[in-house]
Amino acid sequence: MKEVFNSFREVYMRYLVFLIFIFSINIKSEVYEIRDYTIDEDWFEAYVYWAENHFMPYGNARIEIIDFWVSTGEEAIVEGTNPIVSPNGQPNVTWVARYKSREERDAFFANLDVDPEWEKVWAKHPNPDAYIHSNARFFSSVK
Repeated sequence: MKEVFNSFREVYMRYLVFLIFIFSINIKSEVYEIRDYTIDEDWFEAYVYWAENHFMPYGNARIEIIDFWVSTGEEAIVEGTNPIVSPNGQPNVTWVARYKSREERDAFFANLDVDPEWEKVWAKHPNPDAYIHSNARFFSSVK
């Protein structure tokens, strides 16, 4: 009887370790994307209008956009042991989205090429060439 109990206990413990491992993978797979754009100042106001009235409704219906920020025009504070400002200037648009995984994020962006609704949104963009610089970074939460 003791051998049966020990065998059951060993199987049960392995199962618990497996569940903890799977659970921790699912927690850590969540990814935040921080996108920074430097939009040409001549097109900035028109871009902001497009983002508020066309991109955000489209994006919010499909992904979890945490927030979307635009520059107030105040000078950036750049510090550190080797502060280098891009020759393109500081980003004037930043937005953050949360995805269940990097694969979900990549699928969203891949779908833009074939989504007729996105084609309508993009057609209203004031100037697709106004992106002087674009940057996407990926993070996980430490909370």
